[in-house]
Amino acid sequence: MAITRIPRVGTAYPESRLFFRGGLNNSVIDELIASHELSAVENYIPDLQNAGAIIKREGLTAASTVQTEAATSIHQGKNANYFTTSTNINSFAGTSLATITSSEEPDWVTFLDNDIMANGADAPQTSTNGTTFGALGGAPPVFRYLAVHNNFLFGAGHSLGVLRWANLGTVGTWTATNGLTITNDQNDDIMGLAAWRGVLYVFCRRSFHHVNGFTTLEMGITHSAYGVGCTSHRSIVPTPFALFWWTDSGIAMSKDGFNVTFPALLKIPNTLAGLNKDQYDRVHGVWDQQERCVKFFVHNSANQTTPNMAIYYYYEEDTFWPQTGTGAQMGASGTAVVSGDARVYVGSAAAASSYLYYQDDTVNTDDGTPIAAFLRTKRDAPLGPTVVKRSKVFTAHVLMPGTVTLDYGVYLDNSDSLDTTWTLPLTGVGFVLGTDALGLGILGTGIKTSDVDIGFSRKYRKIKHQFSDNNIRRTRLVSVTNRGFVVNA
Repeated sequence: MAITRIPRVGTAYPESRLFFRGGLNNSVIDELIASHELSAVENYIPDLQNAGAIIKREGLTAASTVQTEAATSIHQGKNANYFTTSTNINSFAGTSLATITSSEEPDWVTFLDNDIMANGADAPQTSTNGTTFGALGGAPPVFRYLAVHNNFLFGAGHSLGVLRWANLGTVGTWTATNGLTITNDQNDDIMGLAAWRGVLYVFCRRSFHHVNGFTTLEMGITHSAYGVGCTSHRSIVPTPFALFWWTDSGIAMSKDGFNVTFPALLKIPNTLAGLNKDQYDRVHGVWDQQERCVKFFVHNSANQTTPNMAIYYYYEEDTFWPQTGTGAQMGASGTAVVSGDARVYVGSAAAASSYLYYQDDTVNTDDGTPIAAFLRTKRDAPLGPTVVKRSKVFTAHVLMPGTVTLDYGVYLDNSDSLDTTWTLPLTGVGFVLGTDALGLGILGTGIKTSDVDIGFSRKYRKIKHQFSDNNIRRTRLVSVTNRGFVVNA
């Protein structure tokens, strides 16, 4: 027989401490999410240097001269690194290396000594020196998608459902028999190619297929999966853990190349519902090996009113972190190692005064624009949603950020409006790695938590906490603790 324990009036209720590391979960009402999950969050990410903490996302630093066109692709090649705009192939410094005639998002591969670009309008362009480009030899089709697998160069997007490849170990010998029809369905045309774990993946609008072979004439389809398609070739992201891509249902993930799951549908369906599906053919993604997360950018054209958004997915923690602001309004992304530093590069989606940027965890702004971050916790109900409590003290646990202020507020019961707000002064006394100040501490003393107590005496049944941060500093947050006593059980 179960025993029901009724809290005694006047006794303290169990201390309730809510952590923030679980990321966003808007798949259920905010009362039902876990105590470490968030009902809303923007511009925070897990702090991998400090277990349990989160930190404002990285900023942007311009890497190129100003451009007059939106960025459309980024590629780390063998001979140089490149980014494209509507009509140019540029060096990372922003110098034009070649002109192109299409504003479509190009695809790139590096094979043998060739850095090769295809965009579906121009003949595939190649560079073997990093400074000049010319047409790829052998008069190949005008491909839109490229991939390299098993010492073959593959191309697609030139003809409905057709995959082509050059002879083994070549880039300029395109034998007419080197072709395979993947699909004849105009509503299921090829949308992109990717090599991952010993297989060439051919992504179509409503399906994906495995292609394999080790000699010129033995290529064949070894597996087909229908009902799961791809909206954008730039959204295909191979990682050490899984293969990711963007679908009409958001992020698709396959850990074995056969079975597919949709992690975003399980955690952030309301975020997906607010995105602009008309822009799904422009979604692009990148694997950030430093942060160990997949970053997807869902940006909008100039005549759209729905917000630009970047969605970071930390696979190992299974957490989602939406990003907004200047850093989310990107039209291209890619990785490159520059001077030994592996960076994520992004290119502006704006058509004027645009730049190639790199994501920079040592800066606190998006190229001078402050990053505004906020989070809301679950709607917590110590001892249950029918027990009337009186709050006594809230304590915000913040890793020392230097001298800043942090805005904090609470929602009582079922209200969607903040009941009371405070501005919390935080004076740092410890060194925090990744910030631009040492504070008053001694280098090497480690990171100290700042516990800020807020006295607040109000009756409530349920409570939700909010933190917002407009500081030009990457402030770290850990948790919030709620203490009080029972009024009426």
